[in-house]
Parts: sequence; C-alpha cells; structure tokens
Amino acid sequence: MRRWRRFVQGDNDRMPSSGAQDRSPVNLPRQLTSFIGRERELQDLKALLGRSRLLTLTGPGGSGKTRLGLQLAAEAADGFPDGVHFVPLAPVGNPDLVLSSIAQSVGLRDVGDRPLLDRLRNHLENARILILLDNFEHLIAAAPEVALILQATVALRFVVTSRAPLHVTGEQEFEVPPLQVPDAQCATAAAVAGCESVRLFTERACAARPSFVLGEQNVAPIAEITRRLDGLPLALELAAARVKLLPPASLLARLEHSLPLLVGGARDLPERQQTLRATIAWSYGLLGPGAGRLLAICSVFRGGISLEAVESVCAAGGLGIEVLDGLEELVDQSLLRRVEGLADSGGPRFGMLFMVREYANEQLAGMPERARVERGHAATFLSLAETARRGLQGADEQQWLDRLEAEHQNIRAAIDWYTQREPCQALRLAAAMSRFWGVRGHFTEGRRRLKALLDMCGDESSTRVRALNGAASLAIDQGDYQGARGLLGESIRLSQELGYRRGEALALVYFSRSLIASERPAEAAPYADRALRLLGGLDDPPTLGTALLYAGLVAHFTGQFEVARARYERSVELCGAVGYRSVGARSLQMLGHARLDLGDIRGAREAFEEALPTCLEVGDRWVVPHVMAGFADVAISTGRPRRALRLAGVARGLCEAGQFSMAAVMETRLEQSLVPARKQLGAAAVQVMAEGKRMSVADAVAYALADEPEAAGHSGPGRALTRRELEVAALVAQGLTNRAIAGRLHLSVRTVDTHVDHILTKLGFNNRAQLVAWAYESGLLAKDT
Repeated sequence: MRRWRRFVQGDNDRMPSSGAQDRSPVNLPRQLTSFIGRERELQDLKALLGRSRLLTLTGPGGSGKTRLGLQLAAEAADGFPDGVHFVPLAPVGNPDLVLSSIAQSVGLRDVGDRPLLDRLRNHLENARILILLDNFEHLIAAAPEVALILQATVALRFVVTSRAPLHVTGEQEFEVPPLQVPDAQCATAAAVAGCESVRLFTERACAARPSFVLGEQNVAPIAEITRRLDGLPLALELAAARVKLLPPASLLARLEHSLPLLVGGARDLPERQQTLRATIAWSYGLLGPGAGRLLAICSVFRGGISLEAVESVCAAGGLGIEVLDGLEELVDQSLLRRVEGLADSGGPRFGMLFMVREYANEQLAGMPERARVERGHAATFLSLAETARRGLQGADEQQWLDRLEAEHQNIRAAIDWYTQREPCQALRLAAAMSRFWGVRGHFTEGRRRLKALLDMCGDESSTRVRALNGAASLAIDQGDYQGARGLLGESIRLSQELGYRRGEALALVYFSRSLIASERPAEAAPYADRALRLLGGLDDPPTLGTALLYAGLVAHFTGQFEVARARYERSVELCGAVGYRSVGARSLQMLGHARLDLGDIRGAREAFEEALPTCLEVGDRWVVPHVMAGFADVAISTGRPRRALRLAGVARGLCEAGQFSMAAVMETRLEQSLVPARKQLGAAAVQVMAEGKRMSVADAVAYALADEPEAAGHSGPGRALTRRELEVAALVAQGLTNRAIAGRLHLSVRTVDTHVDHILTKLGFNNRAQLVAWAYESGLLAKDT
C-alpha cells in the first residue's frame, strides 16, 4: 500500500542525477540593466564559494547584495550541473515558510506524510546545485533548518543575501561594501570616469536622459553626489533618475536632506526598494526596541562612533541601554559597520551610512530623551578635548593628536551645539582644540571659531586666556602678526588680573614669536626674558621648553648663535624628557639652523634628519617646510645649488598647499641663502624650483633624507653615515631591536626605523647581519662584543 501511495502521489523525493536528460534549470531572473563594477568582489566571492557551502552576503539595504548575488550565481552556474535556483524571500512573512519556498523553487512538491525538512534533505542529498536565498534577514529563525539541509547533503551550496548573518555552523560571511567613490582630489572627468559609483550614476542617468554625458562641466557635482551618497547603489540609481528634471549641481544642492528626494524607483521593484526611506525602514523594523533606540542615539554622532563615546552618551542620558548588545545587533543588521584603520584608543569604532543616519535622526527627533542625548554627546567631546589638551604636552602627544583627528567631526558638532545654547562651554571646547588645530593645520577654521566665540562670550576667566592664546598662535601661523598681538595684549592683561602665571607666560612667548616672525627680534627679547622668569618658579617643563625655543630664536636672530644653540639644546632636552615631541622637533630644526651658522654642517644635517620624521609623525604641517628650508641651506653650504633650489621649491609648495606662510625671518634667510644658487643656474633656477613644488610629500622627504652632501671628501668605512646614524648602527650591531634603540636614544620607533633603512641603503646592505659584520670589521663594534 505504501508503494502504491508513492506511485499515485508521484512522491519521488530524490533529485535526478546530473546525467539525466531533465536537468534542473537555471531560474535566475533576467536582469534588464547592466552590472557595473564589483570585479574584485566577484573574484573573492567565487573563491569563497569554492570552499564554503554557506556563503552569506551581508550589507545595508540598497548596497547591492541581491544584484551581486545574482551575478555571482550566473557566473558560477557552469559549476552546478543540477541547476541554480533563486528563492526570493522578501515577500515571505513567516520563518515556517522558508522550507516550502525552497522546495517550490527546486521542484519538490509539498505533498506526502513525511516532514518537509526530511524530504528536502533526501531530494538534495547528492545534487550539485546552487540555491540563492534572497533577503533572509527577517526570517533568521529559519537559519537552523538551512544548516540541517546542508548537513544532510554533499554538494549543495547556499548563497544567502541578508542584512544580518545567519550565525550557524559553517557560514562564511562576506560584507558587501558600497561602490568605490572618487577621491576628493580627483578633478577631471577622465580621472573619475572609471570609478564604479560614477559609472553607475552616469549609466543610469543616461537611461533617464539619453543626452546626459559626464564632462568637465558636471564632473565635480557628480563626484560629490557619489561621495554624499556613500557609494550606495540604490541611492545612486534613485538619484540618477532625477537628472530628467535636475542637473547634477541642482541635485547636489538638494541632497542636504536626501531621503525625501530619493524616491521614484522602478515600479517593478519591490515597494521597499522604490524609496530609500522604505529600504531603511525595513531594516529598522527588524530591530528590538533597545537596538532601535540605540540606532537613534547613534545618529547624533558625526564621522564615526567609538564604543567608549556611545557608552558615555548613554550613561549621561540615563538611558539604561545595554550598549554592547545593541551595537552587536545593529552591526548584524548592517545598520552600523565596524570601521578599521582609525585611532583605536576609544575602543572599537563604528560607521553609519549618511542616509541611515538621516533616518535614525528622524527617530531621535521623536524621542523624549533627545535633549539629554544631544547634551550628553556635547559633554562627552568637551571632556575628551580637555583631557587631550593636557595629554598633548606629554609622551602620548601623537596618540592624542590622532584621537582628536578621528573625532574631529564629532567635536565640530559639539562646538556647534554649545554655540547655539551655551557659548562659554563652546569657548572651552574651542580653546582646548586650539593646539590640535595649529599642529594639524586647521588654521582658518580654528581662528574663525575662536573669534566668533570670544565675541559671544565675555566671561573673563582662564578659559578666555587659553582661547586668546590659541587664537593668537593660529594667527601667527597664518602671518597675521598684528592681529595676534592684539589678542595677546588682552591675554596678558587678563592673566595678570587673574594671577594666571602660566597663561601670561605663554602669551609673552607668543608675543615674542610674533615679533620674531615680523623680523623684529630685538624687540622680542624683553617678552621672552620675562616669560622665562615667570616660568622659573613653575614646574612646567612643556611650557618652559616652548619658552626656551622662542628665547633661542631671539638670541639666534640677534646674532648670539652660541646662546641660541644652548637654549635650543635645553628645549630639546626638556621636551624629550616629557615626550613633548612636536615642540621638541621645532627646537631641533632651529638647532640645525644655529649649527649651520656656527659652521657645523654635519651637526645641522643630523638635527634636520631627526626633526623631519618627528614632524611628519605628529602631523606638524607648519614646521615641515622650515625643515626643508634647512636642508636647502645645507645644500648651499656644500656647493649643491640645484639640490638647494629644488628643496626650496618643496618648502614653498608645502606652504601653498597648507595655506600658511613660512615665518618672514625664515623666508628672508632662505632667499638670501639662495642668491648664489640662482646666479649659478641662471634661467634654469625657476624650473628647478618648480620641480620641487610639484614633488609629493613622500618623494620630497625621500629626496631630502637621501645622500650626505658633505660626505664626498671623507674616506673609509662609514663615510656616508651621520653621527646619529653611526650611533644607531652601533646599537643595531649590539643586537638591540629598533624599539630598544628608540628607548635608549629617546627617539620614536618610526624615527629609528628611518635611520636603519638609511644606514642599510647607504652601505649597500640587505639585512642587519651584514651591518653587524661591517661594524665589527670597521671597528665600530668592539671585538669582544
């Protein structure tokens, strides 16, 4: 009877072998538009599919998971002789229906008295088949059944598209990235035409408006549109459809609030893909209540979200959310993504697509806790900046600079929030940021913010002194010496009224700096001397090191070279002791100039060689051109006019790129030293300087550090090594690691790395063993070492 029932019902569960005539079909939906880009992703996915039986493509809504999955399935179809099957799950509302959807796709009728899971496992047991399960995120409860099917089969493979991984054994997750967007420096149509996001936008725009072309007149707004939309394919397609009505420049202007604009997708697409809002709402609706609230809270962040910061904001608002669990859920649903390569001192870091943030911010606007969240965000970054202000003068200076760089967008948002509500708090935050703005080259922004807030907040406190001093320092960096002195006059008066000796001393230091830069060093002497007297009774090595630098400049530019050298050396020593590397590097580069004036060319070059890597590491953009000018002086002193002019061109180019000026006194010094070089090269001098201006920073650094100009007259082993390089070489030969050498010589590890590379290059060696042997033979290393 059982055999008869199976015959009548046709319940033959086992799938025909691949040798049968009725092979299972490739039932992928036909694509009506071209597939653009993703070459690297497809290559990686094919490799993963070759060794993984469950491959899950994850990513936010609109990132192109379905289209990429379809393309992968189409290109891999020849490897699956029993068929490739597409199972659209978006319309399926119940996890219990996943198995029947799979069965229907592979041609297994849902009849008979055996459980469907068993019948599917039997049907697919030996089948060489690929099944694409599309949009699985709302049916995660069915994931264990998919795993059970895999366990009972030998050749079946699943490709799944989902905003969240399935979290079952054997799953290989692949996060689908947005499309490549053009670099902000790309300025021509030719430069961006091959970029994936630009290609997609252009092709879809042509479909909407056949006369549309990418050209020089519209390349800038098109490139910015792709960046503004984070390279998200659905957003780009929806935006491109608008060119029928709006040219790219007008479209870009309306993207400030992008969700209402990005509607009107093709009518044959699922409704949730016809507007970006519906696509994001689909993911939002899958979140638990805690994760949904956390997503809204995360919308207050700009430029990235650290775990430490979001925990602080939630704690400040008393929101009672389990942050770590919520973040995990948001990452799983592809509404946040883990970001690599940024400062990690605040713990793991997350990013949010702009359009997701816009939607989440709408949810935040409806929450009663909104004000507490925004205040908590501002307070978190005020606290961070003030902690960094103190840390920027110690051994962790570079880490704090990098941390502030990573959080700069959040800090800007906090300043904006406080400016509208509590201007004096905004002034505190801006004052704390002034040193970062100066070191990292944000001169114009820093001056603009500080001026506006100083005008708004009349509170006469130590905060105002710090803000006045910071604004003055930035003004000096940009060559506005008179404006700086006006700010410093107020700072000195207020500091004296408050009895704030450190603030007064720093204002006097900057006042002397403004006079030195104005080529009035003799007038600067009383201010520098008074600053040193004030600091004599304070235990403040960083500020004293700074004061000694400018006191050294006073002596230097009034012809007291020995006094200048001693002050610079003391400044380098103090800064080195506390790890204040940026000011230490500034003192080093000036020590190089003092040594040149005293005829110590080798010592000068050593100072410049040590200063340059440090300036680059801490990101002190203002000093790098001055160091390059120092290298140019060394080249002049060693009879190399072409090299001197090229390095001078580098210095000029860096100033122009950074929109700041070299100190006038240093500019005059450089011009005077170049006079003989210009005479020697004649008309070619202009071209040589232009070559230097065009050099990249990396090429310019390599050029400056290469060779030893004054080495030609020396002979014997090690003739090309500087005094510092000989010192490093001896320590390498003793078996010390670069990190140990850095500790011994009070240098950074990266600086030691640079020295070791130069030593090996100059001596023509390939490894440290050769260097040890050379040191032994040349007498640099004692025989019994």
